[in-house]
Amino acid sequence: MSSPLKCFKQLFVFIAVFFRKSKLRLTPLTKTEVVKRLLDLAVVKVGNSERVVLVFFDLKCPFCAKLFKETEELLVDMANRGLITYAMCDYVVHRDAEPLHRMLRCISEKERLKFVRDAFEGKRVEIGNCPEGNLRICEKMAEELGVIGTPTLLFYHLAKGKGYIHFGYISPTEILEAISSL
Repeated sequence: MSSPLKCFKQLFVFIAVFFRKSKLRLTPLTKTEVVKRLLDLAVVKVGNSERVVLVFFDLKCPFCAKLFKETEELLVDMANRGLITYAMCDYVVHRDAEPLHRMLRCISEKERLKFVRDAFEGKRVEIGNCPEGNLRICEKMAEELGVIGTPTLLFYHLAKGKGYIHFGYISPTEILEAISSL
């Protein structure tokens, strides 16, 4: 029979392993044509590099807001310097976000990042009556990649025809690590 002390040690080891900080989990992906189509449909697109960072987001998702606030400046700067293509594709999870996403597609491309920034900062944004546009097409294509929620990040190298997908929030450091793995 096991002693109570031995059982306690085994339980402690299990808890320590279960709750330890997880490493970055990137799922390999090879769907170049789907990625190219998503880039065409993306509501926000900055840069034109073979290395792609595509974020599936919902304007009412708190972790999407956290991710955006922490990484927007970095990713836009990298895209402007030609290091990556930074894109954002709608994946509406919260029903009350649908009018925001439709409006985002109705405004000029130059104003979209500001609209996203304002929405994520909780500022009042003007919502007009806009058609749905490509909103559902992005979601269907995202599901082809296995996307089931937000935020989801896709890291892809178009020339190599391979990349990775990550489900959930990750830190700016982990994003840089994923980009460098391309």
